[in-house]
Amino acid sequence: MLIQLFRTRNVDERILEDVALSLHSIFMAEVEIQNYYIELPDNIFDSERMQYLADAVIYHVYKYKSLAAVAIVLVGFDAYIKGLNFVFGLAIPHLKTAAVFLPRLAAVTQAALFPERIRKEVVHELGHILGLKHCSRINCVMSFSNSVTDIDRKTVKFCHKCGKILESKGYRISREFLLL
Repeated sequence: MLIQLFRTRNVDERILEDVALSLHSIFMAEVEIQNYYIELPDNIFDSERMQYLADAVIYHVYKYKSLAAVAIVLVGFDAYIKGLNFVFGLAIPHLKTAAVFLPRLAAVTQAALFPERIRKEVVHELGHILGLKHCSRINCVMSFSNSVTDIDRKTVKFCHKCGKILESKGYRISREFLLL
């Protein structure tokens, strides 16, 4: 599996490097950090809400990815989808593209939690791209997160059931990222 990582201008490259190492370790995947910024068009920004429309961000990023790759963009802006006040991340599986929106992950916390939250959300959205749904096990990375507290409670690991689903689809997960 080839994973391409993109970022908007206001996301530090070190964050991408950390995510790339994690994805390589978890999925044994080839990860490419794209060395340019994704500029988001003005017409997908809602100036009343001061947020980007998340699915429009993904459709925009899709234009930049290689056809055979999975794309994930880290966005330094807040986003929403219709019907929700905000999203931490969003995946559109048929496009093999996802976005993780960083501002709410940086909510007042210990500095060490911010990169861990990013890793969890990236792996969660990649799980959706690979065909997983939300999981009822609260410590599984695929559990639904409605708050940063929910993100902090879960791990970056897949439960046995989610791991088996990925395995049945031909994806290999490093043993250390499977819950026992």
